[in-house]
Amino acid sequence: MKYNPLNIKYILIFLSLFLIKNQLSAQKKEKESTLFGFGAIYNFQTNGGALDLRAKVPVYKNTYVVPRFSYFPSLNNIHEFYLGADANYHVYRYKNLIPYVHLGGYYDRWINSDEFITNKAKKNNFVFEGGAGVVFDFNCLNPFLEYRYDTKWKEGSLELGLYLRFGKCFKRKTKIRCPAFS
Repeated sequence: MKYNPLNIKYILIFLSLFLIKNQLSAQKKEKESTLFGFGAIYNFQTNGGALDLRAKVPVYKNTYVVPRFSYFPSLNNIHEFYLGADANYHVYRYKNLIPYVHLGGYYDRWINSDEFITNKAKKNNFVFEGGAGVVFDFNCLNPFLEYRYDTKWKEGSLELGLYLRFGKCFKRKTKIRCPAFS
């Protein structure tokens, strides 16, 4: 039987998603809610920009799963999108400042790979990324700044974004009338 590294990648992805799903379903209902966010990415090696959508799901204490979708439009030299997830760990908290580290795996669809002559230029890729960031916790609005490094393409990128906390932060407020004037 011939060794196929692609099969190993799919098995690892499946096992990771299975473990994350079990961890999420087994966790207690905590006070911390899921955050939804967006951001802008700048890739230093390609001088390209991207838009990013994400969610930050609490798993256990200072640990979070962050599914992400990033799109580098055709205005860039490299036209691609990423779909995957990070595991984030909040290192410590100082007032509203929370530094964190992250490690993740992503499916990379390189749309215009045919325009490049290289052995690595494939339409479908799997990449690992790691890095660090900082999030500023202002209850409903949480700006973040993070650096990430792509191990396959050997590229670094910087992202500036904003997490939004829904629920009690964005509920419609009902007017309370004074009983004396009812």
